[in-house]
Amino acid sequence: MTNRKIILDIDSVGDDILALFFAALHPDFDLLAVSTVSGASGSIEQATQVALHTVEVTGKQIPVFRGAEGPLVKEQKNLLGDPVNFFASLEEKFGDRLVEMNKSEETKLVEEKEAAVDFIIRMAHQYKENLSLVCTGPTTNLAMAIQKDPSIVPLLGEIYVLGGAFHIPGNITPVSEYNIFADPEAAQLVLTSGASVTLVPLDICENNLFADSMLTRDSLFDITSNGKSPVSEYILKKFPIYIDVWRSYFQLVGFPMDDVITAAVAVEEKLCTYSERCHVEVALEGRLTRGQTIAFSGVQIYDYPDRKMKNVRIAKTVDGKRFMDLFISTIINGE
Repeated sequence: MTNRKIILDIDSVGDDILALFFAALHPDFDLLAVSTVSGASGSIEQATQVALHTVEVTGKQIPVFRGAEGPLVKEQKNLLGDPVNFFASLEEKFGDRLVEMNKSEETKLVEEKEAAVDFIIRMAHQYKENLSLVCTGPTTNLAMAIQKDPSIVPLLGEIYVLGGAFHIPGNITPVSEYNIFADPEAAQLVLTSGASVTLVPLDICENNLFADSMLTRDSLFDITSNGKSPVSEYILKKFPIYIDVWRSYFQLVGFPMDDVITAAVAVEEKLCTYSERCHVEVALEGRLTRGQTIAFSGVQIYDYPDRKMKNVRIAKTVDGKRFMDLFISTIINGE
């Protein structure tokens, strides 16, 4: 970790906010900047506004760079309608409480003038292997940076990506996870670029086998039990609705901390166990299969020369209690 700088690339919804709190407050997370991407929170304007307000809550001086306003392939067709808009089925039960789920609040902070893609390229050349990216939304910004300057690929340190589902159902289609589905061409480019990637899938995040890694009301109590701070007060106000929705809609024990886990392993890799490095690709076609992440394992009759590129390791388990203790202590002690 010595001298390693980290860019946190987010789409600014729910657990992205918690990941930014964690990254800003953890003493070993040398957060160089935040870059935003259009994703689950909606427009790039919304994502950037939420990121700026979240930084303001931390009281830290962290620059925010606006990124991609849409997926890599602009003319791509969404075969299933809007994958983010599941609110209609929640309105009867939760009503006005849903407003808190992605409310854009006023902030005095302003974004940087440089585009996120150009910033990523510049930092890659400046810091080389001492630069890591943590991507907790669609990987559009990194993909665009690689397209613009392929020479950054061998320069970069480890890339941590939240995405994919291998052994449990996806949350968009039965086999597709949101971040990958939102821009599968970008994910395919990043995963097959040759960059060294740690992939954190739904398998360890939105899975009740790892329920002790999820945010619950007990977690909220623990976060505020030693007094309140602007960050803890914000979490206490903002996240009860997330807990209730994920319990009701997704049948999970609490609110899954996908993005925070991805950020946490960038500084505490032993929180997870991992597969051996392997080749991973993304399905780009099919009403149900678009966005599916496919790890090349086993022995097949067909020859796939590309599988010789074994650059991706997949998180297989997470020590949920240790992770949640780390998250809570970071929030409590990081002011």
